[in-house]
Amino acid sequence: MIKNRESILSHLREEAKKIRVNIWRALHAAGSGHMGGSLSAADILAALYFHYMKIQPGDPEWPDRDRFILSKGHANAALGAVLVQAGFISRDILEQFYGFESLFGMHPDIKLPGVEMSTGGLGHGLSIGLGVAKGASLQKKDFRTIVLIGDGELQEGSNWEAAMAAAHWKQANLTCILDYNKIQQSGDISTMLSLEPIAEKWKSFGWEVREIDGHNMDELVTTLDSLPFVDHKPSIIIAHTIKGKGASFAEGTHLWHNNVVDDHVFSKALEELELSR
Repeated sequence: MIKNRESILSHLREEAKKIRVNIWRALHAAGSGHMGGSLSAADILAALYFHYMKIQPGDPEWPDRDRFILSKGHANAALGAVLVQAGFISRDILEQFYGFESLFGMHPDIKLPGVEMSTGGLGHGLSIGLGVAKGASLQKKDFRTIVLIGDGELQEGSNWEAAMAAAHWKQANLTCILDYNKIQQSGDISTMLSLEPIAEKWKSFGWEVREIDGHNMDELVTTLDSLPFVDHKPSIIIAHTIKGKGASFAEGTHLWHNNVVDDHVFSKALEELELSR
């Protein structure tokens, strides 16, 4: 059992590394884009798509599939990368990122197979996810809804309206994952508009909370496998992450929230990922 678990974790770590490589490929093809928040979410996406979620890439409209909504839509390069690896879309889509008439744009487009909702207007994903989860309950369906939000967008009040409603309806089939890299577009969260005490705020709204290292695959798998944390509350995973994870020059700085990706940057990013094997 231990050996099997280690094999699973090793596979997921490799998928996360591939996601990071494919993020850089997409951004290089476009010449620029949002790498910071895409890279911080790679491990989370790997655990979701290759371990936790019930999906059928060959049938993206499968009625019983779990639903994933990327509320922090500017991290679409990461979503596109994982959709390629999971088999929803072809690899050549990566070369079309932000291209003219491409469905793979700077933010998710519902027309792309595997994308549940067009997002990018920050602060709305959790409300959409709540609606999807509520719909599942009304239809007596057992699929799960997972919403990945960014920390900067939590400064928008619409998130807290959704949090309040989800707790009121005891929406245990709804999970929110906070990619808590603590840096937004213009600076540190603590400087721009602090969210702390973040765990206590979610608890006060009626959610069951777990805090984890968002880059520790063992913790990610264990936490996802324990969902829902209780059977009468929505769950939130506060995943502490590093902005720009996997590229030393992009880690922990708002300057790489969105930046140019020329040949030099691309080569350096891939070199570091290769050396991390």
